[in-house]
Amino acid sequence: MNYEFPLVFFTALTQAAVGISLVAAWRETRTECIGLFSFRREWLTVFVLASLGLLASLFHLGDPKRAMTALVNLSNSWLSREGLVFGIFAFFALINIFRRSKLFVFAAAVFGIAGIVIQGLTYAPVSMPVISNAVPMCIFALSALCLGTSLTQMAEENGVSKMRTFLLVILVILLAALPFVWKGGDVLSQETAALWLSSVPFWGGIACLVLALVMSLIGRRCIVMGLLVLAGVILCRMTFFADTLHTATRIGMPY
Repeated sequence: MNYEFPLVFFTALTQAAVGISLVAAWRETRTECIGLFSFRREWLTVFVLASLGLLASLFHLGDPKRAMTALVNLSNSWLSREGLVFGIFAFFALINIFRRSKLFVFAAAVFGIAGIVIQGLTYAPVSMPVISNAVPMCIFALSALCLGTSLTQMAEENGVSKMRTFLLVILVILLAALPFVWKGGDVLSQETAALWLSSVPFWGGIACLVLALVMSLIGRRCIVMGLLVLAGVILCRMTFFADTLHTATRIGMPY
């Protein structure tokens, strides 16, 4: 089973970074202000997550040493645009560590949102009919927001807590419902549904997300909850990349 771990960690970690940056940008629109040390620590977390994600993506390339050549096809390739946008996002996160500026905070958030949109387009290929639609973008956006509201320093703030609980409910419902929706489709959809429903990582991921949801509901907001959300996203992402069938799967085989 090929779980495409470079893509799993690239998408999960960059989405966690984007989620935290969005909460930070939202906080900048309000009157309260966190201390400089906390501000820098938060953006250091964003930078480290984004950098680790970008580093993981290199192992998906045939020759990681020539990674810069992946950016030469910006006019036609969503993959090239993805690398560039997240590189810029990480750059603004780095600036925010050393210079506190609303402008740079909002710039990072904007490029983060653009990165999520581009990921939604990159991993919705026509060759994979069940996800050649808005499904990846919805999963990625919800994952980013769930991770951001779980791992932020504002995780215990009432508004953030309520938003996290709501987002986790939506993400769990979406992920759990998808295979059952696909069961009513064509042969590839039905086989993809069967693979997802029989996937141990998928159900492990759902279990982690549900446990995090319960912790959020009862007010147990702590780093464990954030790590559970991250684990849930990673496990479900393994299934997303490994068990979603490609049209080539059926080449030479009668339906």
